[in-house]
Amino acid sequence: MTKFDFLSDIQKPWHYMDVEQVLAALESSAEGLSYVNARQRLRQLGANKLPRSRPISKILLQPWLNPLTYLLLGAAIYLQWNGAEGWALISVGVLHGGVGIGLSLWSAKTKEKVSRDRPQRRQNETSNSVMVLRDREEMELPSRDLVLGDVLVLREGDRPNVDLRVLETSEDLLVNQTNLGGDAICHKQAALTFEEKTPALECSNMIYAGTEISAGSAKGIVIATSRFTQEQSALIREKPFSVIHSELRQLRQVWIGLLLLVTITAIGFAWQRGIIISAMTAAALIVSTYPQNLLRIATQVQLFGMRDLAKQRIWARFPSVLDAIARVTTIVPIVESDVVLSFDNLSRAGIEWRGLIRASEDDAAAFSSVIGIETHSYFDAPQERIRQWQGDRQKPVNSVAVIGNDIEDIPLLRAADVGICDRTCRKELQDSSGLILPKEDFHYLPIAILEGRATFDRLQRTALLTAASSFTLALLTLMDTAAGFSIPPLQLIWVGAIATPLVAFPLVLEPTHEILLSQPVHRFQTMLRPSNYLRILLTVTTTITAISVVFYLKYQGQASMLSQARSMAFVTLGFSQIFEACAIARQSVFSNWPLLLGISFIAVCQIAFVQVPWFGDLMTTVPLNSLEWAIAILSATAVFWVQELIKTG
Repeated sequence: MTKFDFLSDIQKPWHYMDVEQVLAALESSAEGLSYVNARQRLRQLGANKLPRSRPISKILLQPWLNPLTYLLLGAAIYLQWNGAEGWALISVGVLHGGVGIGLSLWSAKTKEKVSRDRPQRRQNETSNSVMVLRDREEMELPSRDLVLGDVLVLREGDRPNVDLRVLETSEDLLVNQTNLGGDAICHKQAALTFEEKTPALECSNMIYAGTEISAGSAKGIVIATSRFTQEQSALIREKPFSVIHSELRQLRQVWIGLLLLVTITAIGFAWQRGIIISAMTAAALIVSTYPQNLLRIATQVQLFGMRDLAKQRIWARFPSVLDAIARVTTIVPIVESDVVLSFDNLSRAGIEWRGLIRASEDDAAAFSSVIGIETHSYFDAPQERIRQWQGDRQKPVNSVAVIGNDIEDIPLLRAADVGICDRTCRKELQDSSGLILPKEDFHYLPIAILEGRATFDRLQRTALLTAASSFTLALLTLMDTAAGFSIPPLQLIWVGAIATPLVAFPLVLEPTHEILLSQPVHRFQTMLRPSNYLRILLTVTTTITAISVVFYLKYQGQASMLSQARSMAFVTLGFSQIFEACAIARQSVFSNWPLLLGISFIAVCQIAFVQVPWFGDLMTTVPLNSLEWAIAILSATAVFWVQELIKTG
């Protein structure tokens, strides 16, 4: 046992213990540690450094920490050993793994860019130096040298990066806990103790990392450093990145469930017919239909949205703010009775203005008749009013944004789906808001709403295209097995794992389109809505129908025509992805260079896979004449016309 093993138990209920018990447990005193003792503890426990968010080494190692990587490698080696195309599975795994690493690195760089551009950045950073008691004297030290048992001296404006049990406080001490989700103004007292199960932010004898001393001064003993602080623990327990990520996870679960159902059903059909379904076909189906890197793409798109808003001096503090601002149906400014309002008419976007005024209800009614928007008294149960406008929280449909400008507005900003203030407001108000405008001007709001909707729209179209492709491949495999045929595994891998991502990813790079601000708000409230399911169903049905018609008109039960029919079906399937991407793109294909390059590459590869003999042997195809090519490609346009009809409707 080493000298400082007693410091390894840092999960003690410090708020439950009085000051003497805390000092005894940490073998310290109210006058602080000795310099020698502190240096020994620093060597034993390590520096007080916050964990890096995503070190590059961790990003590069991430694929090798995933059990699915080794499952894919094992399956590929087994299939290759038995004469199947296991090399294709490894190639696709390496390709998508490399893309995933690239997206993670890209996201890290974009996050750094957004962090550099955000307003008042320096005010949000913790100090690099702190005042501590060592050998009974105050001395200034780098914050990285803090250890358990140190006595820290805090003054107004300090932002500690360690957790403290309060030892002494001034009478005017006020602590701002909004960064941790607590109150903006909190009083702290050293003599208090609390029950063990008391929530952390309700313990007024504790000061946590990430908070700020708004007024007064205090002394506290360090009880947690580095990754063990309350702030870092909260980050680890953090909910999914955003609502969009949560919905994509749900969609992925549906994907996996359908894949299992299709695979089991296909095996059942094969067993009934006395044949054995190819293990390579099953593996290719799983690899080609699994939604690779969709969550990473969602992260990058949201960071793009935050970056674009930052360029216009609008700061979205969290990625989830983009989700919330896209779903807003009501905007509520809190105003004074003598204010002059000027704002955009957002009724075409399905958004209405309502107001809260710091006056009586009679004055609010008079004010409402003058400006033409529903206005109520700020002093008449405003939180109940906001909850009424939000509607049923179990099925959130109506999202409310509240614009505040005073410290008293903080509870209302937190009750809203989106809290909004401007850069001139107090620090406590900004910490409680999700969206910070450059100045008190409501004309910035349409810009933020449009960017939030554009972020949602990009991800929605990418998810719809990917889902339609996956379900099409799954149902085609099921139909082929039922009919006694078998889709070549490499064709599945090409269409699902390579061609579809090549046309889906460029959709998230499209610029913001002004038309989104005039579309109904319900289109931006959730991806998991019946109209999207219907759209996927129509796309899948149209694609499968086009492929089936091409195949059976050419095949007509003649075994000699099977190769030509299969090749034409493959061409129709491949070009269907191209035409679907062209149909759902917000701008012309010729103005989206990544999409144009992806389409051109897929078209060239489709021709080579059919017309070049070496590729034909690999993909199980035969050359087609010009008429057969024309029929196959024209049939693939069916999905384009269906998408156009959906947009017209």
